[in-house]
Amino acid sequence: MGDSPLIELEHVSYVQGRTDILRDVTWRLQPGQHWAVIGPNGSGKTTLLRLACGYLWPTAGAVRRLGEELIDLSRLRRSVGWVTADLAPQIPPQEPAIATVVSGKLAMVGLRWLGGARPERADFAAARRLLESINCGGLIDKPFGVLSQGERQQVLIARARMVDPLLIVLDEPCAGMDPGVRERFLAWLNKLAAAEDGCAIVLATHHLEEIMPAFEQALVLQNGRIAAAGPTRQVITPRLMAEVYGLAVDRLEESGSRLWPIWHADDRRLAI
Repeated sequence: MGDSPLIELEHVSYVQGRTDILRDVTWRLQPGQHWAVIGPNGSGKTTLLRLACGYLWPTAGAVRRLGEELIDLSRLRRSVGWVTADLAPQIPPQEPAIATVVSGKLAMVGLRWLGGARPERADFAAARRLLESINCGGLIDKPFGVLSQGERQQVLIARARMVDPLLIVLDEPCAGMDPGVRERFLAWLNKLAAAEDGCAIVLATHHLEEIMPAFEQALVLQNGRIAAAGPTRQVITPRLMAEVYGLAVDRLEESGSRLWPIWHADDRRLAI
C-alpha cells in the first residue's frame, strides 16, 4: 500500500430514496492518523463511515480503500475494527469478556465453536495479553453483561484489535455513559490513541469535548456536506460550531488540552 491513503473519498454522494444523505464529500485518511468526525445528529457521520469502510456503496463518486478501488472487501474487513453503538446489545450477556475479545479474531458476534471456525488456545492467550496491555486484565473472566458501559467499550475495542487492524472506527462510543464513566473512558482512549503504533483511529461524535488531544484532525459535517476538515484546533471555532449546531457559542474553554463549548442558550435563533 505504501504511502497511499487508507481511505480516500472523491466527490462521494449518497442518496437514499429522495433524500441526499451525503453530497460531494472528498476526504482522505492516511495511515496512523487519528480523526474526529463531528456534527449534529442526522449530519451524515455514520453514513460517511459506512461508505468509507464498505458497508454502503456511493450513489456518485469514488471510494478507494487500501490504495485501490476494492471490489472484494474481505481484505478490508480484516483491516478495519468497527465498534458501533448497536454492537454491545448483540453480545451474549453471560459471555466472559475474554471470549468476546477472541470472537473478533473469527468475525463472530458471540463466540461459538462452529466447524472450521474454532478458536485456538493461542487466540485466548493473545486476547489475555491484549486486555492486560490496556489495563483491563481485571475484566478477563467477567460476564459481558455485568460490565459498565465504559468497560464494554474497552472490551469491544480490544475485540477490534484482535485482527491487528490498520484502522479502528468508533461510532458514538460514549452514547449513554454518565459523566464519570465517560471521562474515565475518554482518558483511557486518549492514552491508547497516543500510544498506538501505526493504527489509525476515527472517532465519530457530536460532543466537541469528547475530542481528546490525540485526535489531531477533525472533519465537521453539516447537512451531509463537509463544512471543514483539517487540524482540530484550526477547524473547531466558535463561529463554525454556531453555524453547524444552530446555537451561538460564547466561547471555547480549554481544559485538559480539550475544547469545551460554552453555548449561548438565549440565542433567538434557537428552535425546538
